[in-house]
Amino acid sequence: MYSFILTFLPMTAVLAFTAYMFIKRSKYPDRKGGGAFFFDEDNLVLNTGLPYPVPLADIDHVDLKYSRWELEHKMSYGLTVKVYRKNGKTKTVFYKGYGTAKLAYPADMAAALQARGVRCELIGG
Repeated sequence: MYSFILTFLPMTAVLAFTAYMFIKRSKYPDRKGGGAFFFDEDNLVLNTGLPYPVPLADIDHVDLKYSRWELEHKMSYGLTVKVYRKNGKTKTVFYKGYGTAKLAYPADMAAALQARGVRCELIGG
């Protein structure tokens, strides 16, 4: 009986976390193919395992850091998205980009941010 309890409790925690992730992810139906981020109402939603919304009004600027060589010579590329808030906090996410997403390339992402009034800096190394 003791071994059953020791097995059951961790599984309950895993199932609870999985349900929590499912609920959080289902709030954003446009998440699939959204790239590193997408826009939902007045939020920039970072497309991570658990979507992370940041109100557009709270964003000071966004840095998009990528490798120019990867972008030109490979089918995929690594991208770091760093969101700087006006209150000094930052949020960094890493993204593996492909040319099939809605906002496929860093220049597309920067244009989408600038169209919504968010200052964006492309950092190609």
